[in-house]
Amino acid sequence: MTAYYRDERAARRLPALLPVESQDVDEGYRLVGPDGRLTAVVEHVQWLDDHPAGPDTHVVVSLEDGTAVEFPFGVPLTAVWHAERRAPDAGAVAAAAPRVWGVPR
Repeated sequence: MTAYYRDERAARRLPALLPVESQDVDEGYRLVGPDGRLTAVVEHVQWLDDHPAGPDTHVVVSLEDGTAVEFPFGVPLTAVWHAERRAPDAGAVAAAAPRVWGVPR
């Protein structure tokens, strides 16, 4: 598994379920998927410069399980740090399921 570094003390001040927009997703987090379950850990995030809609309009989120999802900018998502010690309530995770999900790549 990849090592992810961050200030754990500062992270504990954030909520376990962190609202983010698609362009702000970061490596080391898991996303709440459209089925209300957590995805694999985000391994890499790449903004697409050559997208037909123009540069900086779409992002590809690659997960550790080998899947990748393309999102337009501005899609509201919910992220959870992969080593989060505060177990989020299953009902809260299900309620955080996004209305819009990206396109598998």
